[in-house]
Amino acid sequence: MSSTGSVAPWQVLIVLLCGMIGLPLPARAGLPPPPLANYVIDHWSTRDGLPQNSIRDIAQTPDGRLWFATWEGLAAYDGIEFTVYDRGSRTPLLDNGIGTIVTDPAGDLWFSDSRGNIGRRSADGEWRLWPHPANAPSIIVQSLQIDATGRLWMLYEGNGLGSMTADGTFRYVRPPPKSPLLNLYRRMAFDSTGALWLGTYDGVVVQDAEGKVHAAPADWHLPPGLAWPYRGPDGRFWIVAGSRIFRISEAGATLQYDLHDIGHITALVQDRHGALWVGTEDHGLFRLSSSGIERLHDHTEPSSGRILSLMEDTEGSLWIGSNGGLYRLREGLFSTLTRQDGLPDDFTRAVLEDHDGRLWIGTDTGLSHEGPDGTIGAVPLSTEHDHHPAVLSLAEGKDGHMWIGTYSQGLYERLPDGSFRHFGTAEGLPAGNIRAIGIAGDGTVWIGTQHGVFSLGDGTLRPLDMLGAPHGLITALRAQDGDLWIGTLDGVRHVHGASIRSIRFHGQQGAHTIFGFTPVGQDMWFVSDRGLYRDRAGTIVQVAREQGLPVDSIFAMLPDRQDHVWLTSNRGVMRVALPDIEAVADGRATRVSFLHFDEADGLLSSQASGSAAPSAILRQDGTIWIATAVGVAHADPAQVHMFVTRPPPPPVALSSLDLDGNPLPAPSGGAPVHIPAGHGLTVRYAALSYLLPDRIIYRTMIEGMDPSWSLQGSTRSIRLVGLPPGPYTLRVSAAHPGGAWSTRDMEVPIVVDPMWWQRRDVWIGAIATLGVLLTALYLGIAYYYRRQARFLSRIIAERTGELTRTAERLQTTDREKTRLLERLRQQADLATRQAREDPLTGLPNRRAFNEQLGLALEGIMAGVPGFCLALIDADHFKQINDRHSHAAGDEVLQGIADVLRACTRAPDIVARIGGEEFALLMPMTTLRDAEAACERLRTAFHEKQDWGGALALRVTFSAGLVSSHPGEPSAALLLQRADTALYRAKNTGRDRICIEA
Repeated sequence: MSSTGSVAPWQVLIVLLCGMIGLPLPARAGLPPPPLANYVIDHWSTRDGLPQNSIRDIAQTPDGRLWFATWEGLAAYDGIEFTVYDRGSRTPLLDNGIGTIVTDPAGDLWFSDSRGNIGRRSADGEWRLWPHPANAPSIIVQSLQIDATGRLWMLYEGNGLGSMTADGTFRYVRPPPKSPLLNLYRRMAFDSTGALWLGTYDGVVVQDAEGKVHAAPADWHLPPGLAWPYRGPDGRFWIVAGSRIFRISEAGATLQYDLHDIGHITALVQDRHGALWVGTEDHGLFRLSSSGIERLHDHTEPSSGRILSLMEDTEGSLWIGSNGGLYRLREGLFSTLTRQDGLPDDFTRAVLEDHDGRLWIGTDTGLSHEGPDGTIGAVPLSTEHDHHPAVLSLAEGKDGHMWIGTYSQGLYERLPDGSFRHFGTAEGLPAGNIRAIGIAGDGTVWIGTQHGVFSLGDGTLRPLDMLGAPHGLITALRAQDGDLWIGTLDGVRHVHGASIRSIRFHGQQGAHTIFGFTPVGQDMWFVSDRGLYRDRAGTIVQVAREQGLPVDSIFAMLPDRQDHVWLTSNRGVMRVALPDIEAVADGRATRVSFLHFDEADGLLSSQASGSAAPSAILRQDGTIWIATAVGVAHADPAQVHMFVTRPPPPPVALSSLDLDGNPLPAPSGGAPVHIPAGHGLTVRYAALSYLLPDRIIYRTMIEGMDPSWSLQGSTRSIRLVGLPPGPYTLRVSAAHPGGAWSTRDMEVPIVVDPMWWQRRDVWIGAIATLGVLLTALYLGIAYYYRRQARFLSRIIAERTGELTRTAERLQTTDREKTRLLERLRQQADLATRQAREDPLTGLPNRRAFNEQLGLALEGIMAGVPGFCLALIDADHFKQINDRHSHAAGDEVLQGIADVLRACTRAPDIVARIGGEEFALLMPMTTLRDAEAACERLRTAFHEKQDWGGALALRVTFSAGLVSSHPGEPSAALLLQRADTALYRAKNTGRDRICIEA
């Protein structure tokens, strides 16, 4: 350690310490950190495009792009894909092993490698590389820091420090023997005075502005061994010593946290809430805050292996680099239980809390139960352990008996001793779905079946056969204060005493399907496929899309303990203040305001469960639990205030350019991109946001050609071809779904060069040449005609005029006859085609299809192998016409025809036999193969993203599938069987294929 003349080293350290802590701390968000359960964890590895799984360092440039240092190159991430820069890149790096990365105030990215070389990528995309000088070591640079003057400092492993000025001048002096600089660790940080604090394996040291190195004061009582510094974004200074974290203040070093049970701390970062995140050698990730020391527990966390780097991005997400890949934590209101937490299936239908506070979850592949230790386990519904029917409804009686309704296996009763009783067709229960169960105060169990309501009391099943009782599919039940509320596909039935009141909602805005009932005070609320209805003493009021709700179908209405209600749907969860929604129902307000939560808030799926009960519950601890298409989502309504900030509009950055498939370098300094005549330019771009980047939407404008924006949906590229010569500017902006457009557009200046024949000098020469040629041509033609006139005069005089006229008349007659025959042939062809072809889709029409079906039946009689027939009907097609116009509907029908043509075999016959109804005849096909073909069609419908063109609609279909029987009596009966199957598909939820035996 060096001294400075008559000034004691401790005096220097005191001055440095006062400067380090003397600056005021910048204001931070001040929000308390959310519970760890509300963090959503994402993971990337080499399978996702990373060049290597060991992420040594992470940085974010001011344009929003993320950069990762690995042993196999420098990786950039734009939210969708990784771009790797290494020795094989267009601008090759000097070495693949990246040691560390750092950004400077100008937005430039600096990086080092394992051979001591330095590189820089400037904010405009230019690359520059500096090989290590001869006097500097050719070893890894473990850390880079930039001081207030712009000088770059380099920490060489075991070989001290080097520096480089902005003009590229290197300075390196090898440390003398026994210098602490020969024992450096990979962390260093500047304090507010410009002094550089360095981690070593023998404690932290500081290098002052004069280059003198001092040890930390002895009265700090830092433990011996490895120690290193960290300066937080709020200016606080920390020293990590082994497994302890000390905060540096005017009083010196104060032990803030002691993580003695977790081993060495390898990385540290302070988040926007002021909490410290700690990466460890082999014990995962910890958070240190006012809540104490918390460990992140999750099936995807880096629970083992070394955490190498931590960084918080501008959107508040925490990025974790480990030797097992890249992790990202983002805050979300919702957490989700999935198959990885013990559920038998991610598609959950119903959720219930029993009197013991334990959770029961019904899924598409069986029932699950929360055990006393909090783990989720499967509950077989019979002694056959592989018997796991789809569970659609749950209810618990006061006696502790659990009732389970299934999709097709009837009703189960689970007794307190764990045994089961089953009620099916043998006991008098109709076959089909049981989507709702209600338990009355007297213990009577009401069962909603596919054929009306049944009651179960004293072990006896009885149908509800009162006048006006429903006899179709029951979608909801609620036993309340001696009354029974019944939801159907045709409104509500209210059983009161010995009478039934029918509540139907007519008109286009009226509900058909009732999904549930929610009592609020003395009122009963219905949730339906047309919003909410309130029944107050027999007066019905609707609150729906016209009153501000963002969707039509509401599956559940769940009051919380904060005077709000939560509404579930296929497009997320809404939170509405109860007084607001009451004001709209009373007529005191016209529209409701709400908070809308989706995948950006932690939901793994925005699709909540419908036509199941209960699909959402309020637990005894005040949390809400919602069954969704991907697990059971849960949230604490008391924490909503921490998650109401929506992400800002994302900036857009240029990803790449290519000219007819050949990559182009990105322009620098505002220089335009030149498109040679006759060529096309493809511009790829990306919004640099990492919160659900695949859902970001884009719009483009070509200034100089189109003064308006053109929506591109989620398309991340545009091809410019056929533009007239001249200058243009391509502008691209982006937005999160439902959010504002970015205010900082991406701009790419473009110049389209003219073809050779479009140049001014070529045109002048061409015009002059053309004038000369036209003059010469005129003189030649005039001379030719004068000569021909004299010759013809002699011929005409020698011929008989009458013969000539006769010949001309014959020729004219012949031509007219030929034209007439051709017109007659064309008209006949057109009439034949119109009689057998659908004019909109070009597919065979019903007449042509019936002929083919008749021929197929004749083939059956002649011994030809059987065939299959599918009737396909587009789901909710009328809504497309009503909402987006019949022109959009026609475009969807043409798209359906295109998908059917593309996904069927050559022998198959596809026809449009009605408005949105199509038929598919599959010769010599078994029912199993036909079902697989129909499933492929469903997949193709789901994968198609451009239904309706720019509208990007979602289109699904329902299908009825039948197989021909030997001796099939008629085509009409075969079509009737297929139509019956189609009707069942549409009445059991649509977007499915049903088979009629």
